[in-house]
Amino acid sequence: MMNLDILKEKLFFMPDATRGAVRYLTTKQLEETGTQALVTNTLHLLVHPGPDVIQQLGGIKKMMGWNGIVFTDSGGFQVFSLLHSKKWKGKVHENGATFKSPKEGNTYELTPESSIDIQMKIGSDVLVTLDDCRDTNLSRKEAEQSVERTLKWAVRCKDRFSKDYGGTKNTGKLLTAVVQGANFPDLRSYCARELVKIGFDGYNFGGYVVDGEGDLVVDEMSAVIESVPKDTIRYAMGVGKPEDIIRAAKMGYNLFDTVLVTRNARHGTVYTSEGILRIKNSDMGLDMRPVDSECDCECCQNYSRAYLHHMLKNGEATALTLLTIHNLTFYQKLIGGLS
Repeated sequence: MMNLDILKEKLFFMPDATRGAVRYLTTKQLEETGTQALVTNTLHLLVHPGPDVIQQLGGIKKMMGWNGIVFTDSGGFQVFSLLHSKKWKGKVHENGATFKSPKEGNTYELTPESSIDIQMKIGSDVLVTLDDCRDTNLSRKEAEQSVERTLKWAVRCKDRFSKDYGGTKNTGKLLTAVVQGANFPDLRSYCARELVKIGFDGYNFGGYVVDGEGDLVVDEMSAVIESVPKDTIRYAMGVGKPEDIIRAAKMGYNLFDTVLVTRNARHGTVYTSEGILRIKNSDMGLDMRPVDSECDCECCQNYSRAYLHHMLKNGEATALTLLTIHNLTFYQKLIGGLS
């Protein structure tokens, strides 16, 4: 079995491989960026190809040809965001969430128990408990309800993982819990302390990590990190911008993920040692320099800004691959420098 204790000791940045793939990259290309862990999503893999199919194919790692670490987000945030935006029809209730996928019209129910079952079939190394994620702008009463439901669901998830699968001792997998509490630091602290009493391998800051102005919610994040053991996984879910990762790491968080890295690459926005660069801008059209002269990735070692600009303007997918390689390489070096 893989030794996952390293996840409690080192800093990691995990690209979002939501459906079992980092968009535009092969698994080999992903490895070459220095990536050691990635995060997939329970809800999206439930809808397609389905946990039973993934299990029949030998699990997500064999399916991807990936030898690194795999997290599965429980789907709590996605359930909330998709239902809140009315992209999917459904409701969150005391037992979990029921929703209908607009793609094929099937109805699904996600409960604490089924979330664990699905993650086990997916075959991830680290599981996440189902949480009651809600909007940031909650009343105190609503935030308290969210916390209490999150705690109840965490107990149910742990019971399923321990009693039905034998827990970490039998599976070699880890189980982490999500801390809720909206914008109330005292509720965040309370939720974290209660989860510690239940006992998990890690504690994840859930919900929204930035406020309406896009700034890191420092007070809430501090309340959580001060309430959990330092020898566990401390996952700042959704963090984030390079400066936010640096700040969160100084607080004590050691795991990070965000869609920004790969999404921005696909839109021509890249991170460099000199700041953010926008390859689509007209001044890139005749710029023969690499994206970042201090980077040794495939993109920077072989191609100019002008060539990447040309490919982006003409819709060439190769540019999206190269810029994604660069952004992930930049982030992995950033994390390496903080370790």
